[in-house]
Amino acid sequence: MLLSSLNSKVSEVQEVAQSSSNSCSSESEDKDNYYLCHLNNIRAHIKYLMETCILEPNCVHKLSQLYLVLVLYKQYDSKHFWKDLCIASKTFDQLLKKIADNLVFISTGSHKQIPVDEQLTIALYHFGHFRNAASVEAIGQWAGVSASTVVICTCHVQPFLISYHHLSLLHHSVRVSSLSAKECVEAASCVIWHDGWLLVNGALVPLTEKPDYHGEAYFDHKSNYSLNVQLITLPNLYIVDYVIGHCGSAHNSMIWANSAYPIEAWCVTSYKKPASNVCKNMFFNFWVSNVCIHLEHAVGLFKSQFQSLKGLQQQIKNNQDYLHTLE
Repeated sequence: MLLSSLNSKVSEVQEVAQSSSNSCSSESEDKDNYYLCHLNNIRAHIKYLMETCILEPNCVHKLSQLYLVLVLYKQYDSKHFWKDLCIASKTFDQLLKKIADNLVFISTGSHKQIPVDEQLTIALYHFGHFRNAASVEAIGQWAGVSASTVVICTCHVQPFLISYHHLSLLHHSVRVSSLSAKECVEAASCVIWHDGWLLVNGALVPLTEKPDYHGEAYFDHKSNYSLNVQLITLPNLYIVDYVIGHCGSAHNSMIWANSAYPIEAWCVTSYKKPASNVCKNMFFNFWVSNVCIHLEHAVGLFKSQFQSLKGLQQQIKNNQDYLHTLE
């Protein structure tokens, strides 16, 4: 509305200018053209201000760290590459092969997307940091891009990682590592227990505030409002599956857990008090803990690598917010 009113005002001025130029036929044409040129410049500038809302363009100096990570660290310094992206270079290459041909990374418009490896790098760096270091402004400064580009790259990569969950985690890891996991459990306990080669435990992800949507349901035993992530791992600290929200996974093989889980035919847990005070039950709990200690190490390593799990600054006001938070 404002732009249309400005255009009408400019049109009125132009009509007055044309009438005045007709009445003053003695003036030179150069002077008329000069006046009309300035009038068109004013019109163009007003249109620019209305479209961009920028009065004085600001030059933002950027220096990208992507070359340092994707070329130098990846080839010569795997330790710092892991520190920045929280994964090994071989894992990065495998993920890159899987997502390179995805339609979301193919631009159909006039503007080309940034390379897929850079988008994956920005997203992984975003996942691996917490609080101020995870802000889109800080990540944009690190990558030499705008804050909106950080959001776009994360939104491109995140759905693929969610859809790739079952194929990348469960099937590959179980097929390759189940035998070695059984050997590890047998070495930590006894021969009879070697079939229990999976471990499960919950990791709490604190929320910054109490959710408006069933808020009391998020209150945990540590007096925080949090979400629960169930991690299913191997004794060698490999994560083979995870469950966000209510625990819904079940496995045919035996699985080890702490006393927070019920005793089932496929789930071995430690005794709670007062049953744990019995001598033979204390002996049983000792050996169960000897196996489950690997799970505590896996959870600690997982949280230390992906520091975004240390807290979520997300408001949960309805079911849609809840589903968005889980993503």
